[in-house]
Amino acid sequence: MRPFPRSPRRASTALVLLATLAGPPTALAQFRPPPATEAQRLSEQGEQALVSANAAAAKGDKKEAEEKFRRALQLFEQALAQDPQSVAAAAGLGSAANAVQDFQRTAARLQPVFAQHPGELSLAYPLGTAYFKLRRFAEAVPVLEQVAAADQPDHLIVHYYLASYYLYAQDGNRAVTRLQRYLALRPEKLAGNDFQIHELLGKAHLLRRDTPAARAAFEKSQAGRQESAPAQIGLAAVLEMEGRVPEARALLERLVTKFPQVAEPKERLARLYLSAGDVPRAEAQALALVKLGGTPAAHLLLGDVRLAQKQPAQAETEFRKVLQLQPGLLMGQIAVGKALQAQSRHEEAIQFLETAVKAGGGSLELWATLGSVNRRAGRFQRAVEVHRRVVEMAPRQALGWMLLGADHFATGQWDQAIEDYSGALQVEPNHPGAKQWLARALAHRARDRAGTQRMDDAMRDLRRAYDLDRSVPMARRLGAVLLDSRQFAEARKVMEGAVTLPGATWREHLLLGYARLGSGDAQAALAAFTQSAEATQEPDQRAEASAGAALAEVELGQVDAAVQRLSDAGPSKSAAKVAEANLPRVLVRRALAKLEAGDAAAAHRDLDAVDRVGTGKRTDLAKLATFARALARAEEGRFAEASSGLKRALTPAPAWAWPNTRALAESWVLYRQGKVAPARKLLTTAQKKPMPGQPRWMGALTGALLRREAAIAYSSGNMKASQKALKAALAATPDDALVQHNLACVDWRQGNTSGALATWKRLEPSVAVAALNLGIDAQERRHEPAEAVEAWRRYLAAGAGPRAAQVREWKDRLQGLYGLGDASGAAPAGVTAEETP
Repeated sequence: MRPFPRSPRRASTALVLLATLAGPPTALAQFRPPPATEAQRLSEQGEQALVSANAAAAKGDKKEAEEKFRRALQLFEQALAQDPQSVAAAAGLGSAANAVQDFQRTAARLQPVFAQHPGELSLAYPLGTAYFKLRRFAEAVPVLEQVAAADQPDHLIVHYYLASYYLYAQDGNRAVTRLQRYLALRPEKLAGNDFQIHELLGKAHLLRRDTPAARAAFEKSQAGRQESAPAQIGLAAVLEMEGRVPEARALLERLVTKFPQVAEPKERLARLYLSAGDVPRAEAQALALVKLGGTPAAHLLLGDVRLAQKQPAQAETEFRKVLQLQPGLLMGQIAVGKALQAQSRHEEAIQFLETAVKAGGGSLELWATLGSVNRRAGRFQRAVEVHRRVVEMAPRQALGWMLLGADHFATGQWDQAIEDYSGALQVEPNHPGAKQWLARALAHRARDRAGTQRMDDAMRDLRRAYDLDRSVPMARRLGAVLLDSRQFAEARKVMEGAVTLPGATWREHLLLGYARLGSGDAQAALAAFTQSAEATQEPDQRAEASAGAALAEVELGQVDAAVQRLSDAGPSKSAAKVAEANLPRVLVRRALAKLEAGDAAAAHRDLDAVDRVGTGKRTDLAKLATFARALARAEEGRFAEASSGLKRALTPAPAWAWPNTRALAESWVLYRQGKVAPARKLLTTAQKKPMPGQPRWMGALTGALLRREAAIAYSSGNMKASQKALKAALAATPDDALVQHNLACVDWRQGNTSGALATWKRLEPSVAVAALNLGIDAQERRHEPAEAVEAWRRYLAAGAGPRAAQVREWKDRLQGLYGLGDASGAAPAGVTAEETP
């Protein structure tokens, strides 16, 4: 205890006396000081007693010091009774009462005087100290801050008190400020205890999550001394905060062995084991800690272990021991509430915590736990009320907002939950939990909005959620909604990012495949579906990926492979739905492709498969199958059935048909019948209003009609009409080799043999029948059997044509007649025009 300072009143008295002695003798009576009041006299005696008490304390005589402190206290009490507003008496009383640890007396007696003299440091120092010792922190901190601001060396301990409080309140920044000020003001003779201050500085920096500064402080605390358990424990906490948990655990395990009688390493090591899920090792350390000393911290740890072991009743027993050892301990009260809640004794937990709050529990954590227990008990309104109180108690912390968000999240009040989590981010912009839960609330609201067809609002929420939480679940939700809205380009961008995130699964690759397919990149879609199948071994999941791959294969023209996949959909219900929806469409598409290739039989097989699979309620698909069947009938020459089928398929007109589809289809059937004039008439009508993609097909049909007209005229001997039709066809397709060949046949029949021969020789590599006609000309007109035989040999070598047997007979006959071989048969009658479709 420092000596009480000399009273200002005594100093002024001495000055007056000195001035009096220096004046003339006649002035002595004029300047005589007034007599001291009883309060002043008692205060002076109290000051003398304080000086004696401090001297005895300095010599180590505790008994004499205590007697003199109590004598001083008695004198100051009497002085304060004489003058209740005496600053000197109140200050002396506070110093004496604090010296004998009668802090309640200091608080009660000094508070009224300090209220009248709020700037008096001689009152603020003992009063603030008393409040602090009584743990009346709300009253102590403002008073001690006032004392600390004066930076007086006599009040050095105030910086330590404030730093201790700020560490208790988890305010690392203010704790660092006070500890650094303490180090700047402390006298050199106290430097030997700086290691303790550096330990506290390390803890404060840990609260600030400044690991380099914390490490430096703990290392400075350890420097020049034997290995210190507190400093090493602090370094272990630094390692843990840096994410180097195995190193932290190894250090604590060494400390537990080296300092077996120190409790804190055991407690921290057990906490690490608990967080890692290693409950048996945590239990061993907790039991060792209880054996070392049944402290509140030891029983609190053992209770947490019992909770982790799913033994809430035993945990409650341990937690209640904590409160027996230290009644009113905040952590013990909270722990009992949690144990009761774990036993589904919600009402008891609420009642217990409510009692703790009413008893003066002003802790944020206590209020937070009370609200959370109410929420889990289904008392949501009370939970909200309690957690609003938490916000009021700590408006610059995210805790209250997070708890309110959890209350509203639990009741599906997404707007309020979003507002709460946004409030948490406003006060703590980097709070990771706030971002995550805000994203989840946005995702839930988006789901509800999508259910009411508010797709734009839903996508806006999901985009914001994905910006906050770049995780696989958020990407999956956003990608699915974008796909549903047919925004394939954006969905592709989102899912291509999702498949690179940690935790991406086969489903992300599946969604990416559909996004790529929708954006028109079938090859990349097939690659994504393949990756999806490779990312899982589950049969139903692989089946879903295979169904997606089938759709990509259809777009790539690999229709046979797609049909095979869709026909064997596998065990997945989702894949079965995809197959059911797409297999009939793919089969009809393949049937149309077979018809285009002229394979009517294969087209019929696919259409029969469509009949077996069924088209369900998809009327347009059923009509498309009927349309394809009608075209197949026309290919087979069953024209009546074809016309009837076209009428059924196109009346009334389905969505896939254009206004001129029926005219074009009937024109094609008439063409296959050889009815050129009516076919051309319908085609001309259809050409008046062509639809996208039709002009090329109409041009092809026009050319086919001209070639058919030329073939019919050629067969009937009407060379002029045939020549006219072929020239018209050639004008449309100048590079058509067959048209050029057939026009040469007409020229030959009309006597222009040289031109015809030149054309046939030029076209022989690409039109095999040209060799046949060269042989006919050599035999019939020029009578060159050797040339004829050689030309026909080339024709037969080119492959089996429709006239191969007859040509072989002609060749053999000539060989026999002219010594070129033994054969007989009829001679050719004239050149042959190649049939055209």
